[in-house]
Amino acid sequence: MAIEDEIINITDIDVGTEILNNDKLIIETNNGTKLLAFKDLVIGEDNITFKDKLVQGADTTGSSTTKFSTVTGHKILTSETTAGHVIKYDDISGTVELGKFNYNGISKFASMSGTIEENSSAINDLNANLTTIYDKLQSTSSADLNAITITTKPVNFKLTNAGDVLPSTKGVGFDTKDLDPVSTNAATGFVINPFKITYPDDGSFSASWILFMVDLVAPYDANATVYLKVNNSTVASTEFSRKGRSASAYASIQTIQYIPTGAVVTLLTNIKETIRRGSNFAGVKIS
Repeated sequence: MAIEDEIINITDIDVGTEILNNDKLIIETNNGTKLLAFKDLVIGEDNITFKDKLVQGADTTGSSTTKFSTVTGHKILTSETTAGHVIKYDDISGTVELGKFNYNGISKFASMSGTIEENSSAINDLNANLTTIYDKLQSTSSADLNAITITTKPVNFKLTNAGDVLPSTKGVGFDTKDLDPVSTNAATGFVINPFKITYPDDGSFSASWILFMVDLVAPYDANATVYLKVNNSTVASTEFSRKGRSASAYASIQTIQYIPTGAVVTLLTNIKETIRRGSNFAGVKIS
């Protein structure tokens, strides 16, 4: 038999449909042709183009740290997270839930937009009618009716922080007026950083029970005490505390206080603290 009769062309070999650990590969090495078990075939990180997808951390070191900020109670990854960090669902769950929260809020607001327009129209009509009544009272010839005046005006406020507010004093500061009491009662003295409100004493405000709601966010190592004061007397206080291993500390006050005319209300800490984004403070008349 001629030697060429013993040669099998590689194209004539049966086609395999899988490869198992104990199967062999033929390789050509510097020491000649060899057999290599498939289980011993190793492709290193330097021989692939997607190494960064497998090994996390800056410069693919294999280690990384995550940093979060808190938005309405949801943990959101920040730019301080190690570059190249391999994301897990737990890392983005806060972002997902915040997205759901925002969607539900927008849907609810959209459903209420018609009601808001109706209420705004009704309020405008009431204001026009009250103006008419006031003008009639002032122009009447009756001394008793002429003596009637419409004097009281609302003094409600709500403040929030769109960013971090650095302290210049021990007074707590805010950067956004969601509800400005001066817009409804120009006799109100109002400063948002540091916070201070002076209730009118010109007859446009009557002594009332006011609900104060304070929710503050500070750096995780904050240990200040927060004081709500009326005419320099403390009426409520609380301390910042950290929840678990969160990146922030929190302080909350909810109290109802009797506020006389001309009263000055302030919000202070015993040491200077940065008041972070997401903090809010409101004061609303309840009776």
